[in-house]
Amino acid sequence: FLTFFCLLFSFFVYFCAGAEHESVLCCSEENLRIIVPLEDIDTQEKSTVSFSCKVNRLNATLKWLKAGEEVSFSKFVVYRVDKHKHTLTVKDCTLADEGEYTAVAGDSKSTAELVISEAPTDFSVHLKDQTITEFEDAEFTCKLTKEKANVKWYRNGREIREGPRYSIICTLRIKECRPDDECEYACGVDEKRSRARLFVEGELLQVLLYDIEEPKLDVDSSYSNNVVVMAGEVFKLEANVTGRPIPSLVWTKEEKELEDTAKIEIKSSDFHTTLINKDSLRRDGGAFTLTASNPGGFAKFTFNVKVLDRPGPPDSLTVTDVTAEKCVLNWLHPTHDGGAKIEYFIIQRRETSRLTRFK
Repeated sequence: FLTFFCLLFSFFVYFCAGAEHESVLCCSEENLRIIVPLEDIDTQEKSTVSFSCKVNRLNATLKWLKAGEEVSFSKFVVYRVDKHKHTLTVKDCTLADEGEYTAVAGDSKSTAELVISEAPTDFSVHLKDQTITEFEDAEFTCKLTKEKANVKWYRNGREIREGPRYSIICTLRIKECRPDDECEYACGVDEKRSRARLFVEGELLQVLLYDIEEPKLDVDSSYSNNVVVMAGEVFKLEANVTGRPIPSLVWTKEEKELEDTAKIEIKSSDFHTTLINKDSLRRDGGAFTLTASNPGGFAKFTFNVKVLDRPGPPDSLTVTDVTAEKCVLNWLHPTHDGGAKIEYFIIQRRETSRLTRFK
């Protein structure tokens, strides 16, 4: 007798002839097919991703499609084969690479989706301090990771509007600088900031150095006490400021600088500043410090804010010594007192047969 093994389903014909018998063995090749499919991928711009699948033959060649069209390979789109595994790699992804990718192996196909989210804009080159001579033009320049971005510029925390003296793109140009232009400038995109200072030198500046006035804060006397508000309310902190040159104004809480956001609105002009906190929560309370500074020195004032809320329920309520005439109630103070000392408790009683309560 003869024994035959057909490996990899290759097509062969074997003949066996003997004195009394003759046999023919035929082996046909299995169709190329995908045995491990592609998987969907979610990623961000600038990242590198790889689609992988496996087929039932060694070192076969697959066709790759994107949105029904054959993929062109390059240094950014690379196809690799490792035995049964086939991989398509897309490097440095852009939004144009998003779409449906298909691996084709004979009559077998596998499709997966590439979803690319937009990466946040950031600064690739930050602002730098500038020192210029009076009446010259000053220029602050930064670079962003994206060509098109909504850029805002700030002078001492106050947004700058484009006008005859300010020309804005990703470069802020200040024409014919004067001594009172000396302060901090910032460029903002989304929630990110890049800051730098402008220093103005010249004969006029040297004369003004003899007329420096240290900052002073003028705060309403009502702010000497705690500012108390209820949860959900709005509280406003404000102050007037004097000084020469015009002081820089900075709001901080727990030594962290505060910025203008949807919840906290900061409005500052040369001699006045206001902080408004919306939809107050208990955690919004605390010490808010306003600092005004210039070459003559600095001034500070701390506003103490307390946000009150309803206290929580009493803890560990127990009923003991129950008789027809009396019972004993015991409980602990609530975990949260709502921000104020609990002065008393109210106990209410009702008959089990009635819905109304009475003291």
